[in-house]
Amino acid sequence: MVARVYTSMSPAVYRRWLPALLVLPLFLPGTATACSVYGKGWGSKWDNPVWPNSATITWSFMTPGVGLGPLAPPSWSGVNTLGSGGAKDLRKIIDATHGTGAFNAAVQRAFNKWAAAANLQFMKVADQGGNFGTVTQPDIRIGAFSFGVGDYAGAAGFGPPGNDVNFPDPLSGDIAFNDMNNFNIDPGSEGAPLQTGPGGLYLNDIEGLLIHEIGHTLGIGHSAMPDAVLCGYQSPMFDGSACDYTHVNRVLTADDRKAVKNIYGPAPPPDGDISFDCIVDEADAVLTNRIVIGLLTPNDAQKARADVAPLVGGTPVPDGQITIADLLVILRKGRGQINF
Repeated sequence: MVARVYTSMSPAVYRRWLPALLVLPLFLPGTATACSVYGKGWGSKWDNPVWPNSATITWSFMTPGVGLGPLAPPSWSGVNTLGSGGAKDLRKIIDATHGTGAFNAAVQRAFNKWAAAANLQFMKVADQGGNFGTVTQPDIRIGAFSFGVGDYAGAAGFGPPGNDVNFPDPLSGDIAFNDMNNFNIDPGSEGAPLQTGPGGLYLNDIEGLLIHEIGHTLGIGHSAMPDAVLCGYQSPMFDGSACDYTHVNRVLTADDRKAVKNIYGPAPPPDGDISFDCIVDEADAVLTNRIVIGLLTPNDAQKARADVAPLVGGTPVPDGQITIADLLVILRKGRGQINF
């Protein structure tokens, strides 16, 4: 489960701890992006689990009043308030400020951003009922619950099943807003400072927040790129404090787009990135070497990424096999000697 948090705490409260890089002498650090996906060419995606098959993903708003299933975080409480018409109904609150239909329109824009970025499509369907984390259809269900006093998370999204075809997972794809938090459709353009609300806390921008959480439901992990929509906590060595949570962020970066294409396609040309971290470095060389000497059987995604030789005019012309020639090209690319 991953959540995005917006607070107005001073940046001085945080310190970014950069991970020590294990870099072989052949490689040059400092030019990496950092997109990450839950699956590495297999699983952790909707529909066909094999990369880079497309997906048609169904989604709904949870039925008002449904409760929390046993898989929900233990600190959460209450029933789904989204669409309830009550004082905590996020749709009612947003529409009262921005006009009837504003909340639903912001949600649809968030889905549209991802649909435009990769080989997938979304279909809104009627909810089938059932508590949070207890049903497998639709794929993505959106509701709102209490995360608990002192929890500043705006929302949380759960990733896709490891294998949607054979092993559907009832928790996968569920998204919950924290109905104890404050929300807005920020009027600012991309990069504008977020508006603040009660207590000086930043108001969660519905569209930007949902783009982030939908990314998780698609199978994308947090990124360490400060401007990425998916920027967030990765490990104690990157605690997310370098992410920009104080400005409107609704535009997918190259990091975000490559991450979703790593899962759903369209398949990029061979590039040597077989560890699926959006860079070519020693990890890719090690994996390629293991393939060459027969210690690793590559999946389809790794085969497509590693088959970079021969180079013709600086462009890979795959020959259907992974050999020492591919390893040498990947080594050279990792050193920055070539670029394609």
